[in-house]
Amino acid sequence: MNTSTEEEALKKVCKHLKIEFDKDDMQDWGIVNSNPARVAEFIDYYKKTELDDETRFHVFELIVASYNDAILGRLAKGQVKADFLQVVKESHDTPKLKIVRDYWKEIYNKENFPVGKLL
Repeated sequence: MNTSTEEEALKKVCKHLKIEFDKDDMQDWGIVNSNPARVAEFIDYYKKTELDDETRFHVFELIVASYNDAILGRLAKGQVKADFLQVVKESHDTPKLKIVRDYWKEIYNKENFPVGKLL
């Protein structure tokens, strides 16, 4: 996907999720826009929206980064945790998402990046 197509796709996601789009954040879009209070909403969007592979990658990264923050804020429990684990399990069917999982596994540590242990 070329940069302008990717940018348009991310703009659309930002509009749907009411996230401000900043072209300079495209590289780490999911991390920059993480929000631990919105994990369930992001998962719902991910599961119910038709996304191309590149956009799916960014939204998956948004979910993982947000869930990491939710763990740190002690918000990661109950249905949100079950839904997150299901999304992670299903992500194994999409080869490109391995990049996101591997990144978080590589930087895993209990204090700052505990989500890596769940991937």
